Amino acid sequence: MIQTVVDQIRAELRRRVLMGNWSLGERLYEEEIAQGLGVSRSAVREAVRLLEQEGLLVRAAHRGLFVASPSGRDTLEVAQLRAVLEASAVRFGAPPDLGTLQELERICRRFDQIRDSDHLEAVNLDRTFHGLIAAHAQNALLLRKYHELDGHIAIFFHWVTAHVPGRLDDIGQRHRQLLAAYAVDDPDTFASCVTQHYEEAAAELARHLPDAG
Repeated sequence: MIQTVVDQIRAELRRRVLMGNWSLGERLYEEEIAQGLGVSRSAVREAVRLLEQEGLLVRAAHRGLFVASPSGRDTLEVAQLRAVLEASAVRFGAPPDLGTLQELERICRRFDQIRDSDHLEAVNLDRTFHGLIAAHAQNALLLRKYHELDGHIAIFFHWVTAHVPGRLDDIGQRHRQLLAAYAVDDPDTFASCVTQHYEEAAAELARHLPDAG
């Protein structure tokens, strides 16, 4: 698959957000980004639009463009909605197959090797893990709404792994708990486990956000 210039800019800006090159709530200027990357402002504008849809960037009327800065309330609401959608994907989707279970276990093993500095890889692994489960949904609308939260989850996940000491230490185990709940093919068991998974992460994040006091 050939990447367009917009795709490349989007990937680079996404990397900068998730690696913490820009602070939460920091104001960004499209012209400066375009000059720094040596690309057209129109290409940057399109990449920014896509990142706004992901929830990584926000544009405030009469104020400009900013890196998303979630509040504790935002965090909990997104976590709860994501859990509901993921549980629904399992409840109304195809049962887990061996190939998916093996790939999820492979991701858990990779999680075990993650170091504290590997925040971006952890974000990408987390997105892949949960995306594999959601992909079994037999409901295109549900899946589309699920992925609309990808950017919000990514920035939340990055912030908590980057600012909570030891958060990555047991990340493999926490995802294995989800894998075990998914593997038994019991939607109620999985719903309970995935809700706890997201809400615990949201609560941890809320305690360490700049607005937490």
